[in-house]
Parts: sequence; structure tokens; C-alpha cells
Amino acid sequence: MVMSEFDWFDCNCGFGTPGRPDGLFLATISDLVDEMDFCGVSEGLVYHISMRIESPQVGNRLLLEATDGETRLHRTWAIVPSQTGEFGGVDGFIEGIRRYNVKAVRAYPDEHRYLLDSTTLGPLLEEIVARHIPFLVGPHWDKLSPLLSDFPNLTAIVHSHSDWGDDRYFRPLIERYSRLHLDTSNYQLAEGLASFVRTYGPERLLYGSGVPDIQMGAAMVALAGADISQEAKAAIAGDNMKRLLSEVRL
Repeated sequence: MVMSEFDWFDCNCGFGTPGRPDGLFLATISDLVDEMDFCGVSEGLVYHISMRIESPQVGNRLLLEATDGETRLHRTWAIVPSQTGEFGGVDGFIEGIRRYNVKAVRAYPDEHRYLLDSTTLGPLLEEIVARHIPFLVGPHWDKLSPLLSDFPNLTAIVHSHSDWGDDRYFRPLIERYSRLHLDTSNYQLAEGLASFVRTYGPERLLYGSGVPDIQMGAAMVALAGADISQEAKAAIAGDNMKRLLSEVRL
């Protein structure tokens, strides 16, 4: 089982000190890069944990400061509804991601108390869809279905879904929405990866570690040992994420 032959691109990795630290967190960007080097991960789509547990304004700023000059790490920003004017509305937010070369956004509707729907996010999502900006969100399947119905061309990446297999939730959506993708961070279902690839191909799966909530190497081992072709593994390991980022138009 050789993992170094793949060009690994982690679509779901974070750093920062949580409110209640345990033994599994990477406090600084250097800690994250050291972990990437140890595991053989070349690049990462990165967030600061404060974007999730504190506020987008604080977390996004901390991310910018920490990743300055880090060419291997691709920035993401957390969003909030544009109606509150916290980032200067839609125009201000888009100007910000353009200025700081932020290639993807993340939504935490429960943590930041907003509805994941077109009424709340519609004006911002129109810009995100038009610019092919990846939209990372947790497994809010009941909310994602109507959202994707309103924005069928949204480049959505659902991360951290259940390791028991959420296939009954996401397979109907995968079949209907061609730009819906899944990260593999917690997809540990026996033969789950192989079954998905046989049915839908490898293009909709993205290697994501789930760091700091999960050890970085766990999803790498699961993918390397999956009963799929080397070409499919290479696509999931990094090629698919690179393709999505190449489509972004800021």
C-alpha cells in the first residue's frame, strides 16, 4: 500500500486552539504544515478553527495572518448572511476574497445562527455559483436538498458526513446535482469508496483529512486500500480538488 505515489491535496484541514483543547489539535500553521509533511500531503484547503467556533470575522482574519506566504495552503473563508452587512454585503465579501485570493468558502449555519436556504444566502450564492467557488458545508442533508434545488450549479463539497455511511442521503443528490462533491474524511464505510466509484466514478470524491477532528492519515489509508484503480485513487487524492480550484474565477 504505497501512498507517496499520489499527489495528496487535503480539501478539509484546519488549525488553531479549540475552546476545550484535547490531545488532537494543531495550534499553529507550522503544526499543520509539519503534520502535512509527516503524512506526505502536498497541499491543503485550510481554515482556522475560530472560523467555526468563534466568528467568521475573527477566524477569517486569523487565517489571513497565519497563511501569509504559505504557497501550499489555499485559503477558505467562513460566510454569514450578506443582509447583516458584516463583510460589507455581497460586494464587500467578493472584493475581499478577490483581494486575498480566497478560493473557497465554508458555511457553519448552526454555529453562526442562520438558515441554510436561498432566502438567507441567495444574493451571495448567486456570485459563488457564477464564479465556481467551492462551497464547503457539513452534512445538513435536509437543508442541502432544497438549497441545491434552487442552485443546481453550486460547487458544493459536503464534509464530515457519518462514518456509518450517509449514502441514502447523498446518493439521490449526487445523481441529480452534477457539481455536488463529498470529502472522504469520515467515509469509513466498508467498501463504501469502491461501491461509490463503481456507480458514479471517482470525480465527485475529494480526499479530506478532517484535521483537527480526525487524524490526517486515516482517510489516506482508507483511500490507498480501497478496491479501485490507481487512476481513481489519484483523482480522489488530489487531482479532483486541483481541477475544482482551476475553475474558480475571482
